[in-house]
Amino acid sequence: MASAQSAPASGCRAAASLHAAEPTATQCGDRRIGERIEVIFKHHRPRYGDRRSAEELADAGVVCAPDRIRRIMRARGLRAIQRKTYVPKTSDGRADKPSPNLLLDQALPAKPDRVWAGDITFIPTSAGWLYLAVVIDLCSRKIVGGALGDHLRAELVVEALQQALASRGALPGLIFHSDRGSQYGSGTYRDLLRQAGIRQSMSARANPYHNAWPESFIGTLKTEMLQDGSFIDHADARIEIFAFIDSSYNTLRKHSSLGSKTPASFEAKLHSTN
Repeated sequence: MASAQSAPASGCRAAASLHAAEPTATQCGDRRIGERIEVIFKHHRPRYGDRRSAEELADAGVVCAPDRIRRIMRARGLRAIQRKTYVPKTSDGRADKPSPNLLLDQALPAKPDRVWAGDITFIPTSAGWLYLAVVIDLCSRKIVGGALGDHLRAELVVEALQQALASRGALPGLIFHSDRGSQYGSGTYRDLLRQAGIRQSMSARANPYHNAWPESFIGTLKTEMLQDGSFIDHADARIEIFAFIDSSYNTLRKHSSLGSKTPASFEAKLHSTN
């Protein structure tokens, strides 16, 4: 008789234990949001932290407080790549007869293809150094031209500009801005600018902020792709860098300066508005 009475009590305890183990509504929500965040995190190859993850969730109709996203990411061990403090640099350069700075005291352009800017950086690989020249549109922050080579001759920046011209053309009055590097001051490069009807502008000596936009992109690329490492070889660098530009930076990566839009979507909105 005593045994028969104890069985229900044991069953109640088991039921209570099962009930206590059931996740709360908050825990269920955290799990669903966490699964979405992991998809975002993996898709962007750990470049998105809580702020950009929140923007991606909002685009999908999921509104979530930043503190909650930070907590969920921390619990899942999702830590985005941290950018180093950005310090603009520039070259005083050896350009023959430097061009005047046409951007001095001017606001950034309100439309694409009014001002482009360019810069060169070194790219480490286990097979030796490469050099990347880029052309960026200062309205949309879109990379519109690029060239990668194993030299620092003027042909490198010529190739980058030719790529930009092939894909975008040159509107009347277009300005190209750079530092005073000798490549940008070469006769070959200036001939190309004249032929395309582009006005040349150069940063003032020792004033890095006048050419900060392409340098900011370069900082992003090196932080998010290299993390103080190097590419396997030249082929690996070429594939990875241009995939990053075309498939991530221009089309997927949201920019706070563009109202949390990508360069491609920002330009598309401008074109549709106009």
